[in-house]
Amino acid sequence: GGIAASVVQRSKADGYTLLLQYSGFHVITPLLTKTSWDPVKDFMPVANVLSAPQVLVVRPSLPVKSLKELVAYAKANPNKLNYASSGNGSLQHVSTELLNQMAGIQITHVPYKGTGPAMTDLLGGSVDLTITTPPPLMGHIAAGKLRPLVVTSKERLPSLKDVPSAAEAGYPDLDVSSWFAMYAPAGTPKPVIDKLTGEIDKIMKTEAFRKKAEELGAEAKYMNPQQLDQYQKAELARWGKVIKSADIRAE
Repeated sequence: GGIAASVVQRSKADGYTLLLQYSGFHVITPLLTKTSWDPVKDFMPVANVLSAPQVLVVRPSLPVKSLKELVAYAKANPNKLNYASSGNGSLQHVSTELLNQMAGIQITHVPYKGTGPAMTDLLGGSVDLTITTPPPLMGHIAAGKLRPLVVTSKERLPSLKDVPSAAEAGYPDLDVSSWFAMYAPAGTPKPVIDKLTGEIDKIMKTEAFRKKAEELGAEAKYMNPQQLDQYQKAELARWGKVIKSADIRAE
């Protein structure tokens, strides 16, 4: 994500070289480490394309079946629970630290070098839980190898309709989504941005796009350039506070 951003940052601002960026790279990486690019100054928002809430899953042998029970278990067994992430500063890391802060609990972080190794140890029972996007979880949930407790959003996810939302579970502010948005280099002419965002909007309204997004456990959630600009700035401010409060570092 960082490499891609630096390439697009240096590209000609003519609308032919675009960045489809993941929120973890766009609003969390710059808060943790010095980057050669600025997420706001060096890019022009074009459109948000996909949004995917996170899902909190636990190993089936853990004696909890809801977020309320998990919080109670964590309080009754301080420093006994641990959670896997794909690395320091990942969205999985900051999301679970947000839960720690909200619930007044301490679940210990175990960082891995990627989602794959983290999932392997979670399935093997070496760690207790994780919060991540639906795609790597869906098959394991269906097979009963992982137990979903909550979706980190205000509403339920259609592909996991039996799993309560964070709002239903009593944590409305545990509203965490991965999002994927299109950006152009700073200085791209407004008529070019308008043309691009208009075409993306048309594509996203098709049944095929919406259906494919749902299959991935995501939502086709369009935002125009102004909406995306406001949203990314709010996300930078929000995660900046969480990272500072939890003293999260890249290494």
